[in-house]
Amino acid sequence: MSTPTPAGRGRRPAISNRTRLLLGLAPAAAFLALLFFLFVRSDYRTWLDALSQANYAWLIPAGASYFASFYFRSLRWRYLLRPFAETSTARLYPVVIVGYMANNILPLRAGEFVRSYYLSRREPVSAPTALATIVIERVFDGVLMLLLLLAGVLFLPFSGLPEGLRDAVAIPVWAAAVIMAAPFTLGFVIIVTAARRPGLFEGLGNGIARRIPLPMRYRALLRAFVSRFVGGFAGLHQPGRLAKVAALTLPVWTMEGITYYLIALGFDLDAHLGSQWLLAGSMLLIISLANLAISVPLSQGGVGPFEIFAALGLVVLGVESVQASAYAVVLHAVLLLPVIVVGLLYLAVRSIPLGELLQSRTEPTVKGAP
Repeated sequence: MSTPTPAGRGRRPAISNRTRLLLGLAPAAAFLALLFFLFVRSDYRTWLDALSQANYAWLIPAGASYFASFYFRSLRWRYLLRPFAETSTARLYPVVIVGYMANNILPLRAGEFVRSYYLSRREPVSAPTALATIVIERVFDGVLMLLLLLAGVLFLPFSGLPEGLRDAVAIPVWAAAVIMAAPFTLGFVIIVTAARRPGLFEGLGNGIARRIPLPMRYRALLRAFVSRFVGGFAGLHQPGRLAKVAALTLPVWTMEGITYYLIALGFDLDAHLGSQWLLAGSMLLIISLANLAISVPLSQGGVGPFEIFAALGLVVLGVESVQASAYAVVLHAVLLLPVIVVGLLYLAVRSIPLGELLQSRTEPTVKGAP
């Protein structure tokens, strides 16, 4: 007769980490299936030909350009962190890479929390404050994407572009614009308001903490989190600081846009569009559509929505659907896989388990941690 296992000992979790990962990949698989249904269907042989005939030598400079964009992300982050800690772009670069690696493999943009916590281990900045600066990055990125989308719609010399977008997504263009602009506009207003009147948001946080049925210890932690998070918006009500963040956002997306352009050359999209100038202009539309599509974390790394909207933009511009979807798949692979590999290698060399960075800690540790 077997002896019963003591409570809490030897029990396996109800859902294993592998099962959670597989469940998290389900949305990505569904979106990829939708991509193939919309753009490939029975023409899969032509799609495979498009993949096999591409010039993959362009992936080398494209990858280099993409990793250069992380340098400018680190430079911008250094400026946002300057009121709280003096650090270097070189120290922030691996933190940014690790954060994006985690975003690519974990659901619900958990990489943002990984990045903020990892920073708190290396620099005298609390994780909530670091998280606030990451929110600022996302809002400025979103606003720039909206401006690029507007520029693409207004200035690309393709007839029927707004109508094509409307027919493709089955909603009016103005409605789509409002839906995409609303969250970033609201985020921008909240950031400026929180920077100008931090006491207002801290008061709201304290009010929420009093109404939540939690032990006093956790209420104190919640109030401290809100205070440090709101503190991360310091100075963002000043026009000069806002302008500097906006200026530092431009090279980030210039380098990423070059990545899009170089891979497009490998698929001869300039021939499909008529010239390299039109190809360069079309990247405004592709980069904005694809990144606005993944601003809502529906799947790990935005797999599926990114490919669908990148391909959709090219189809509207006159590229064949098979060629457009093949390009979108390779493009996203270049944006995801190298960062995942480099980020995991970095953690392995430093002997830092990824699971450790997922812990919910908010206290900064001593500067100089690995």
